[in-house]
Amino acid sequence: MSGEPTPETSVPEEATAKKPPRSKAAAPESDAAEAPAKAAGKKAAKAKEEKPFEQEITEDVIPAAIAAFQKRGVTDLQLRLEGKTLLGSFAGGKKQFSVLFAEGSLNGRKFFRCTTEGSPASTIESFMIDERRVDVNLLVFYLVQRLYAQQWY
Repeated sequence: MSGEPTPETSVPEEATAKKPPRSKAAAPESDAAEAPAKAAGKKAAKAKEEKPFEQEITEDVIPAAIAAFQKRGVTDLQLRLEGKTLLGSFAGGKKQFSVLFAEGSLNGRKFFRCTTEGSPASTIESFMIDERRVDVNLLVFYLVQRLYAQQWY
């Protein structure tokens, strides 16, 4: 022989052994079991989205933002919602910022401004412009990052 593998020796036994056919009855049952769970998840997501803007900001965003800043050493953060604007201040009121929700929703256009020592804000900038689906945690993350970039804490 020339040392070349023959068809009998080149194919392992495991590859030639036939696998038992997959039960078709098991697949629909598992899909049926997953369907209610998926539907429940979608309903829960819709229920979160249906919360009015003002209620979502006051009940979810403000407490989450205060907790996030406290973890970073900012203990005197004051946040309040006035119309479509989230106003914040800390460091004894010397550092102030605001996030304007132009469309009155977390997923709409947002703008940011900041000022120190009570001076008027010189710049209003777009905020979170690339984000399509904004939830409370993502908004708080961007707010913390934006103020960190300002080197305020």
